[in-house]
Amino acid sequence: MIEVGGALLAGAALGPAVNVWVTRQLARRGLGRSPAWRSAIRWMLPAVLGVGWAAMWSTMGWTAVLPAHLAWFTVTSALVVTDLEHKLIPNSILYPGTAVTATLLSVGAFVDPASGRMGTAVAGAVVSLVGMGLLEVAGKGALGMGDVKLSVLLGLVCGFRGVVVAVQAILYGFLIGGGMAVILLLTRRAHRRTQMPFAPALVVGAWLALFGSAV
Repeated sequence: MIEVGGALLAGAALGPAVNVWVTRQLARRGLGRSPAWRSAIRWMLPAVLGVGWAAMWSTMGWTAVLPAHLAWFTVTSALVVTDLEHKLIPNSILYPGTAVTATLLSVGAFVDPASGRMGTAVAGAVVSLVGMGLLEVAGKGALGMGDVKLSVLLGLVCGFRGVVVAVQAILYGFLIGGGMAVILLLTRRAHRRTQMPFAPALVVGAWLALFGSAV
């Protein structure tokens, strides 16, 4: 319990720094942040990171690949924020976040081979990329290349637990995204041509698949 509490506090303490990082990356694109959103994120992001880090530690315990999973959770949380606020998945967050996660995962797998296999992690990333790429082509741009590239990061870590977990992550994401779309349509907060951020659904789906595989 002490370790889980420490993870919760560490994740929450990292929240403000992640928020500053997100703000700077958006500013590089010439995008500002509304006072209301900035105020909400000040407490939302620390809360999400705190709970997420605690949950990750609780389900995994200390292993050599835990840092990679914590980095992954942090980066994906940041991308949820940018997509909700600006319908944007910045490469300046996604690319370095993917590189750091992949590096930490590779080192962790080398130190602790029993924790998982990098072969299935790469396979999960490839399957996610190909699957989302085909859906992007079939949907004639309905998803967006940001979502396709994000699937590589999601599939990498979920695939570390098995390719099936990576596939589950994508399926969960579409179920969540579809459910959200139906609710918005029924409540008339959106119409058929409304562009809705999809990264939050994909990320939450990946979180559910990953945590479910660890139970």
